Amino acid sequence: MHGYYANKTQPYPTADYSIFVAEVASTLNEALLIHKVLETIEDDDVKLSVLMNYLDGLRQTVFRQTQFAEFELAVHQRAEAGEPLTGDAISQIYGDIFRKYYGHDEGLCDVDEKYFIEWAFVHHFFYDYYVYQYSTSFTASTALAEKILAGEPGAVEKTIAFLSAGGSKYPIDTLRDAGVDMLTSEPFDKTMQAMNRVMDQIEEILDRKERK
Repeated sequence: MHGYYANKTQPYPTADYSIFVAEVASTLNEALLIHKVLETIEDDDVKLSVLMNYLDGLRQTVFRQTQFAEFELAVHQRAEAGEPLTGDAISQIYGDIFRKYYGHDEGLCDVDEKYFIEWAFVHHFFYDYYVYQYSTSFTASTALAEKILAGEPGAVEKTIAFLSAGGSKYPIDTLRDAGVDMLTSEPFDKTMQAMNRVMDQIEEILDRKERK
């Protein structure tokens, strides 16, 4: 649908769009589909599966990809400073960031040192610096979805205009036209609200299952 609207509306030079814009469109459709599915499901086990799948996807896309981006930035900064980048040094950088994200020092999650080498088989790191786009695009699409689902006037039309814009503008401007300002905390705040709402729904289902 994204490609259809972009190619239908834009001339060839501006019809193509960036990874960031493409991810906003795809994860927006996922968010709307999940909402529709949850409206039609009555079985608690199936509903729980859908909610858990969404929550895990959010964890991997927002938190894990941000963790990856922070690691990449730290490695590049070390290289630019002229410091040596041995395997052990890179593993230590990755491990320190991994432990920070999982609350190791706070006693929330024990992160064994064997995970420090995980960076070596993450294929994203062997390409140009781009993983931050996964987490930021997810927050953008969540903000768009929240507006659509809340019935905000013009939200659907603005979203279609966003899909039709292709690469005619910078992504941040295209999103601003759609009602999402990525220079504010609103997209992230909306995503955290959605995450908390899903966790509340999961807890409600688990409580019901315990009472049976």
